[in-house]
Amino acid sequence: MIKVLLVDDEQFIRQGLRRLIDWNKYGFDVTAEAENGLQAIEILEQTDIELVFVDIRMPGMTGIELIEYLQKKHFRPLHFVILTGYADFEYVRKALRLQVVDYMLKPVQEEELVKILKKVNREYTKELEDELEKYEYHISKLLTGKFSKEDIVSAKERLSAGENWKYISFEFDKHQKDFLQLEREERLEQQRLLMKYLQDLLVEYVFHVVPMIVSEENIFGVGILWNENLCKSREMAEEEYLDYLQKRVTQHFDYRVQVYSGEICKALEEISKSFYSIRVARCLHGLAGDNRESIADKTAGQRKITLAVREEEVELLLEAVKNNQLEEIEHCSEKIFKQIRSSDMHMEMVNASIYHILYRLMEMVKEFDDETNQQEILEYIGKESFNKLVLSGDTKEITGFFADYAGYLAQVRKAESKKVLDKVDEYVQEHYMEKISLKSLGEMFFINNVYLGQIYKKKYGIVFREYLNLLRMKKAEELLISTDMRIYTIAETVGFGKVEYFINKFVQMNHMTPNQYRIRHKE
Repeated sequence: MIKVLLVDDEQFIRQGLRRLIDWNKYGFDVTAEAENGLQAIEILEQTDIELVFVDIRMPGMTGIELIEYLQKKHFRPLHFVILTGYADFEYVRKALRLQVVDYMLKPVQEEELVKILKKVNREYTKELEDELEKYEYHISKLLTGKFSKEDIVSAKERLSAGENWKYISFEFDKHQKDFLQLEREERLEQQRLLMKYLQDLLVEYVFHVVPMIVSEENIFGVGILWNENLCKSREMAEEEYLDYLQKRVTQHFDYRVQVYSGEICKALEEISKSFYSIRVARCLHGLAGDNRESIADKTAGQRKITLAVREEEVELLLEAVKNNQLEEIEHCSEKIFKQIRSSDMHMEMVNASIYHILYRLMEMVKEFDDETNQQEILEYIGKESFNKLVLSGDTKEITGFFADYAGYLAQVRKAESKKVLDKVDEYVQEHYMEKISLKSLGEMFFINNVYLGQIYKKKYGIVFREYLNLLRMKKAEELLISTDMRIYTIAETVGFGKVEYFINKFVQMNHMTPNQYRIRHKE
């Protein structure tokens, strides 16, 4: 609710305004009234008022003088609406120069009041969105540890001062079937709803709820910048309050939500340590096959430093990858993960073990005589973001990487696999307007999608997405010249979908709009 202050020296005007409409219906709450400017200043200093309706003529201090005083004192941003009579238009002009929202003639009409409230609501919402966008940018810098003084100041202005900070992550369990079946936009909508729900639960600590920034790990959820004040406000212990939030979220959403609690840090400036400890907890949770919904920081902190994965297990996995034996790869991977679970291995050793396997996979490249192939394989490992898979802690994804890598090596060895490009290219030429990706083509022609992308780039000198865009653009240019089809129809016909995206790409490639292109070539 936007809090409202009514300032007028006539009580019946204030009462009439209060009773004229249902303020709450339009998102407003008449929080206070004042009969003069001095009273208004006192109320504004003590209350978080956001909108002020002020009479232009009052004894002692006029409405104009009140606004000028607050602006000179650099008071917090406020929205003002002037109440005036017919004879005060000179005052109104001066008020408008002070950037008031609008003015209303007395007696105030219901329709006019509703119109102004809707206008204020639009402006307020836009300002709030802009403020939140800037704030979220500052928070993202803080969480990644790459912050400036401005980022810290912005965060501290909105967060409650306190000690013992930590980052807590509420994440939709990415392994549950129902959630996996959702489209990306639907998952993002669930993430938005989760953020709104937690903001409603935390009430006065709304800025402690922050958006998820770990998009590279395909995680959907919301973070909370936690300090001891959040527990004290509810008169609960930390674990009790976390459990309360967990239960409320579970009851409200159809999809299971996992909660990870990072390690404690003394100051807000150190919150990045807690943020990164969440990633460690998530990884260990996944590798250990832990089904608990709430994972505290001890998950990351109390594990022992034990020996790495046995070398003989690594050799068996590598042999299976080398020979492209998928069942054996799965079997060997599971044995390695089982060892990690049973040994209570520390995160540093988990990293060391898995990166050792990665190093040995890279060593296999030396078996290829063709130096180009060696480079291709190294690019493949980088492109598949092995580091991302390790941090996700998803045993299926890591095993899948080993299996895909084995298939990739097998195809690189076969010189005839390059001939398949002609068949793929023929298909693309005929179906360019459809939803096509390297992944779908790879599944259709039984070829590794990364390898397919590499041979496309080798032949045409550009990546597949650019090749497809160029092909679609060429067809669009032909249609622009040979037909009178609408621009949006052409965009859909050639496979671009959204007309805005098509026009932007067209201007980038041709340095003119589609319509300008059509006119020039028809002339």
